[in-house]
Amino acid sequence: MTTQGDAVRVRLANKMVRSRDLTATTGELMNMGSAASLEMPHPVLIESAQGAYLTDADGNDYIDFQIGFGALVLGHKHPDIQKAILDQVNDKGWHFGLHNPGQIPLAEQIIKADNCAERVIFCNTGTEATMYAIRVMRAFTDKPKIAVFNGSYHGAHDYGIGIADPDSPANAPQWRAMGAGVPDGIASHQMMLPYRSEAAFDLIRANKGDLAGVIIEPAQSSNPQMGDDIGVFLQGLKDVCAECDVLLMFDEVITGFRFAYGGAQEFYRVQPDIVTYGKILGGGCPIGAVGGRADIMHLFSALGSDPRGIMSGGTFSGNPLSMAAGFAQLHYLDTGRAEIYPKINALGQRLADGINNYARSNDMAVQVLNAGSMFQIYFTDLPIHTARDIPPGKSQAETDFYLHLLDKGILVPGTRRSFVSNAHTEKIIDEAISRICASLDCIREDGLI
Repeated sequence: MTTQGDAVRVRLANKMVRSRDLTATTGELMNMGSAASLEMPHPVLIESAQGAYLTDADGNDYIDFQIGFGALVLGHKHPDIQKAILDQVNDKGWHFGLHNPGQIPLAEQIIKADNCAERVIFCNTGTEATMYAIRVMRAFTDKPKIAVFNGSYHGAHDYGIGIADPDSPANAPQWRAMGAGVPDGIASHQMMLPYRSEAAFDLIRANKGDLAGVIIEPAQSSNPQMGDDIGVFLQGLKDVCAECDVLLMFDEVITGFRFAYGGAQEFYRVQPDIVTYGKILGGGCPIGAVGGRADIMHLFSALGSDPRGIMSGGTFSGNPLSMAAGFAQLHYLDTGRAEIYPKINALGQRLADGINNYARSNDMAVQVLNAGSMFQIYFTDLPIHTARDIPPGKSQAETDFYLHLLDKGILVPGTRRSFVSNAHTEKIIDEAISRICASLDCIREDGLI
């Protein structure tokens, strides 16, 4: 008997031939990467994009919920950003190496936001930004340890890929690296804290003599929620860090300029000592940034003049193309913030409510969590408080569900961390809800949920 899962695999194979063949070719030429963001349920290569839609190499169209892994908050090929890029390329050039005037207005836009940044440095990725932030926190405090939270992700460098050992206690998790190639000694300078638990505050107090800084995603990308209790937790974290002379860093690579123009800091009215940005900041071009208190940020330009001065730099850091695209996007967000942020947050909630109501009314063990316009679908109906409550691995139901989504023209990234953009509309969201619920029906018909 042919199942819905069997049928969808045949349909995808027939209509995504070029994506499949090109993926096989690239496997002979280059490594596609093992990050979850690249692990799609079926080979798909994207040829073009417009607004809230992607088109693959075979001409299939998709409602896009990866939206540049969250970077394209205005959607694909927004005319203001496109014009800024073309003007920069055609009239001025796209790489100088030295500083350029375009860095100034973008830095001013960051500082204008309701955040902690008094000064800013630019780099090329969110990974670089968190790496530099960790370095400057250690230099400023002259302490070696950095603490992160269970369920967090802070970039692909050795200090950013920590996960909690599943065998360690929930209120005293142990840091371990994700994957091989990370020296054992890294763990001696890292701490793992329990998310949304006051036990974290006790661990900070107990380790304050060695602890340079605490890093937190103000809304975890792996567990997107933004309730009042999270704001209370963030304020408590700020208070205990100040009490213990430990720096607090918000990793706003994902949340920056998404919840509000001032990011999670504006939304929760909690300001850390230092912040990192990426994604939305670049308007779709590669970018990272570190901002913070002036006395901390001083160390980025103090190498040789201050024993605490740190090294930072990169060939493409602050490159003019990213500055032009980033300024165009932030300026548009700034001038339209009163309309844009209520809209995208409401659309994210509309999507979550639509799927959750359908799942509950049909007794399906599925739920959507969302933090405004950021959302993720989980195959459990049990409450999710922290990452430990998320079922490990990918079930057959989940695998087949995302195959059905692709077949029905919905693209979700391999991480499952999804985003709504300003290019999405209520009509598009309602159509997406319909297709997502139809995909749930398919896996239920096969007895998978």
